[in-house]
Amino acid sequence: MKKIFRYLILCFAVLMLVACGKPDSQKAFEERFKEFNSLITKQMEGADEGSKKMAEIISKATYTVNKVEENGNESELDVTIKTVDLTKYLSEFMLSLKPMIEANLGEDAFSKATVDYFSDLSKKELEYTETNIKVYMEKIEGEWKVKNTDDVLIGIFGGLEEFVRVPQ
Repeated sequence: MKKIFRYLILCFAVLMLVACGKPDSQKAFEERFKEFNSLITKQMEGADEGSKKMAEIISKATYTVNKVEENGNESELDVTIKTVDLTKYLSEFMLSLKPMIEANLGEDAFSKATVDYFSDLSKKELEYTETNIKVYMEKIEGEWKVKNTDDVLIGIFGGLEEFVRVPQ
């Protein structure tokens, strides 16, 4: 009888562990993050090769959810986003274009240089940067929505705020 009772307790404990999953707001954030990465790639399908390579590099962003605090229809997630250090690579790219701009080589040379740079870059061992952000979410009509999208995008774009924020 004791063996059966122990077995039942063990089964109950395993079921309790399985039932305790991720909070719904975390699941929604993870889904939105994956959607964003696939959206970037999809939007660049008809673009030039340089833009496609840039999108490929941006979509290497990953995240870790460190902590979730859900309180009714509000949620705060502590998230670390790891992304390619775009600030470094775009600075290098702009410096490499300076001689072309000074020589006024034209759009074709610029396009080729862009494709070459980002193609070479995508083959390298890239440096990453990590940004820790608070993601604020709100449940609206039964669905979790990110309230501070700009902060998440800045994390994904490696701190390049000028690509995210709308000038005021």
